[in-house]
Amino acid sequence: MDPNHLAGARWDLGGSEHGLTGCCLPVRPGPEITRRSIDFAEVKMQSRSDVDDAEMEDFTEDDESEEYLQHGATMPASLRPHAHGQAPEEDPWPRGFVLLDFTAYTADRRNATTASCVCATIDRDGDGVKGVIQVTFCAAAAAPPLVSYFCPEIVAADAEAGLFLLRVALGAVTNSLNTDYSEYFVYHAGGGATGREFPSLTQLPHPRPSLLLQDHVAIVRYCRNRRRRTGDDHHGCCSDCNDYTIASLYGPVAGGPPGTYYFSLFRSDTMAWTREIVPDKDVPNSRHLTSKTIAIGGERGTVGWVHLLQGIILCDVLAATDDTTQRTLRYVPLPSLLREKNLSCPAADIAVVNGFISYIELGVRVVPGSWSRYSAYTADGWVTAKWTMKITDSLSEPWRLDCQLDSSEISDALPKLQVDADTPQPILQTLHIGHPTLSLEDNRVVYFLAKIDHRDTEHTAWVIAVDTVKKTIQGVAGFGAERTLGLAPVYIANLNV
Repeated sequence: MDPNHLAGARWDLGGSEHGLTGCCLPVRPGPEITRRSIDFAEVKMQSRSDVDDAEMEDFTEDDESEEYLQHGATMPASLRPHAHGQAPEEDPWPRGFVLLDFTAYTADRRNATTASCVCATIDRDGDGVKGVIQVTFCAAAAAPPLVSYFCPEIVAADAEAGLFLLRVALGAVTNSLNTDYSEYFVYHAGGGATGREFPSLTQLPHPRPSLLLQDHVAIVRYCRNRRRRTGDDHHGCCSDCNDYTIASLYGPVAGGPPGTYYFSLFRSDTMAWTREIVPDKDVPNSRHLTSKTIAIGGERGTVGWVHLLQGIILCDVLAATDDTTQRTLRYVPLPSLLREKNLSCPAADIAVVNGFISYIELGVRVVPGSWSRYSAYTADGWVTAKWTMKITDSLSEPWRLDCQLDSSEISDALPKLQVDADTPQPILQTLHIGHPTLSLEDNRVVYFLAKIDHRDTEHTAWVIAVDTVKKTIQGVAGFGAERTLGLAPVYIANLNV
């Protein structure tokens, strides 16, 4: 039994969005950006009462886990968590809006959020492997918008219910691409509205042969005594109810029946996965590429699977929890003001904010002739358009254009940014901008990821908070770019109430 099989684990966060220590940095004014990681403490460091002595003896031998982590499974940046961001014992979860990074640090940090469980899995040789998995979220006041790294991936999150679905890919880093070597865990926060005194971590049965892709999965809390109501801040659940459903929508599947999607569903009360076929007769685009899920809620637990540049597939996840009604899919197209404007690097975000579905689209102006064969370009500002739809039972309200913003309208100058000595101070118009993220607390504020060059993975990136109504910069925070891929999403929005 090889402890390195566990010590070399790579963690991922799923919908909040991502062992592993999470550090939190508040945005003032605005949300807190969380430096978050899940603490993967090597099992030989633990001697817990929930693992018998015989099991623990298998993990007390000297090994080369540190070297294995450095050379086999984890990038060096993930081994160096920041000193800040550890949550105080008396208030482990910051109230309000935070940004949570997808990728965690590998470190042994503990606080009031720490939870652990025995992880049982099968290695490449078919042998059983056991160890203790420990998870810690860190949150503390710090400079605005810093973002952290994760080794777990949040596959899905229902943060108001204190639920996070985590994935750990065991062994070599290449195993992160093979779900057969992944295990899934649900982290349930303690305190607050969750009805649980202490946080907990539970390993789930493997969903094979189904896939749980990060962008395709939602986790929805429900109560068998009282259904959720649309707009309830705490999901309309009684305080001691901790049931949840995990739903993954994928398809149409090549070689399968035409016009169908597939649901993989997990219910905590049965601790079992099921698979359903759902007709897609109301979905016009047979190549719906889901890039995000949103929990709309309501009595039937409505979830949206979003193609950020096209539309939303809606399904009532809890519809068949207490009856035999077959689930059906509905489709809501997304609006657009920018698709026909010949802009580059399109990006978008969508979120449920204060009873509305909010949607923002982003387009970048590129200096003509500046594109190179190596994907370099010179930016000349950017444009956004923000829309809202009021949430009703039918979800048939029209989209309303709330505001448009051109970066040239922002009069504020950027604060002095930390750059190399031979690099000129960047200005807002020339920064490469992407990854728009809507605030879940203040509908006016949007967060952007920025770099001098989107290809850079060695120097500092920044998270810029912009008030789209006042057309002002609300704050800027540095962000290490080592784990980024261009301007692709690296953090998720999370509202803890």
